[in-house]
Amino acid sequence: MSVYRVEVDSGVESVLLPFKTAVWLPEEVEIKWRHNSGRIVHGCYRDVFLWSVDFGSWCVQHDQYKDRTEIEKEGKFGDFSLILKNPTDRDTGTYSCIVYEFGSERVLTRKQVLLDVKAGPDSLIIAIDFGSGFSGYAFNVKPREEGGETQIKRWSNGLGLDTPKTPTCILFDEPEEFMKFGLQEEGIEAANKKQMTELKVFTETLRFLKDDALKTIRSHTVGGRFTADDFTWVLTVPELLEDSTKQFIIKSATQAGLVTDDTKDKLMFVLESEAALTWCLNLQPDGFIKQNHSRDSQDQPAEPAEPDTSCNDPAGSQEAVKFIVEPEETKVLLETQRDGKRFLVVDCGDKNINFTVHDVLKGGAIKKLQSTNYFRTENNLGRRYVKKEFKQILQKIFSDEVWNEYEQNFSNGVQKMIFDFTRLEEMGEDVQISCPDNLVMLAQKNKEIETFFDSVEGASWNNGSIRINREKLKSFYDESLQGITKKLREILNKNLNIGYIVLVGGFAESQILRQHITDQFGPQYKVLCPLRPQEVILKGAVELGRNPKLVESQRKRPAWFKCLS
Repeated sequence: MSVYRVEVDSGVESVLLPFKTAVWLPEEVEIKWRHNSGRIVHGCYRDVFLWSVDFGSWCVQHDQYKDRTEIEKEGKFGDFSLILKNPTDRDTGTYSCIVYEFGSERVLTRKQVLLDVKAGPDSLIIAIDFGSGFSGYAFNVKPREEGGETQIKRWSNGLGLDTPKTPTCILFDEPEEFMKFGLQEEGIEAANKKQMTELKVFTETLRFLKDDALKTIRSHTVGGRFTADDFTWVLTVPELLEDSTKQFIIKSATQAGLVTDDTKDKLMFVLESEAALTWCLNLQPDGFIKQNHSRDSQDQPAEPAEPDTSCNDPAGSQEAVKFIVEPEETKVLLETQRDGKRFLVVDCGDKNINFTVHDVLKGGAIKKLQSTNYFRTENNLGRRYVKKEFKQILQKIFSDEVWNEYEQNFSNGVQKMIFDFTRLEEMGEDVQISCPDNLVMLAQKNKEIETFFDSVEGASWNNGSIRINREKLKSFYDESLQGITKKLREILNKNLNIGYIVLVGGFAESQILRQHITDQFGPQYKVLCPLRPQEVILKGAVELGRNPKLVESQRKRPAWFKCLS
């Protein structure tokens, strides 16, 4: 069976899937075009009378192809080419045409055509940010002219929180079958020290995020019978991938069912810094956090700054919240680019801090400065370091004996305290966290709870809560801020014509971090941080999925690597 490849851009009027054969065929035959998803694309019969060729259609066509297909009728006997109108990337895949003997299942001839429709502004996109600490996804399923907005899944994490990401933690049972995702169990090595292959963990993580995304989309979309094949899948990566790493991720994504061997072209990689800057360049002035901008003011919907719809769990009762702004073509930052200044994007993650420098070219395309490839990522300077300092102070307060016993027997309680701390420390003020009753009971087996705080400066007991004052809280940041400042000075001293420092990522939600960077570098550079900085990579990734030309090609393809088999 021969295979033919056709490539076309989304938005063209039609595309021809060729099938011409010199095989002798009876005058009456049945023709069936089918997509590799199993959908019937076009079914018909051919009847030849003298020199007249007549095609009659069946009524078995999938709704996706209704009124969009017809058989090319120029050939009399051997032309079964299919015209597919208004193709989008949802149509990408392998199409099989089988010619049957009329009235039977006897196959007379067949052909396969691989159709690759490039992503366009109306493409169906799911973007996944698979991080070392937290992961999440965003999607867009509506054309721009219909008012389609990017939507982000919100996670409660079972702790009463509402966040755009969930912990990158996965739970397997003893036979290594997937059970749950987003718990406190970590990574490749389990609590019992048993190890699993990276491929297994990556694959099951991607499978969970894929299944959850499709479930969320189906529950929030009227009449949306979507499958994985309908979408272009965008995966964010912190830096350019080595071929071996890229092939590893492709293999994981294929095994997880994001794509198949026939649809690998619908898997895209985008750089996290490019995605974040893409979104930031389209924000209004009030889309950035102002000095002393509190979390409470960020959460007020009265004066929205960004187009966004947040989706809760499918079974949840909360409705999606829609934010409407001026047309996205208003590029506030681009209006200031006449001086040619560059952007230094600082991606402040849970574990690592990444630094990249970008040019903004005429017309708005982003170009990564290749000379910054040697700007290595600063490891262990992210929010995880601050959380580690908090856990250490808890251990110091309650003693090694009490804390170790509590951590071993009540891991969920520890995790709840960490989440509460993370939510509150962003404010940069005194932090007061409710102390679990089982920790109080365990501690008071030895002595009164108040006495545990006598020897710890900056921490106190306050009517059932642990209080950390602001100065003590700021000390948790010391090593992280010193490392970030050192790296920023190293980059800025290279005379790269940088004018803007853009803070993104979950750690950038911290008022202490933002204020420190502004105090250190604000007099010489414009320090910017978007509202909800943890979400901008996902939002930008969806935009790049729909419009890869927003990033200038430095890697043969704009903004992303197409994953060819």
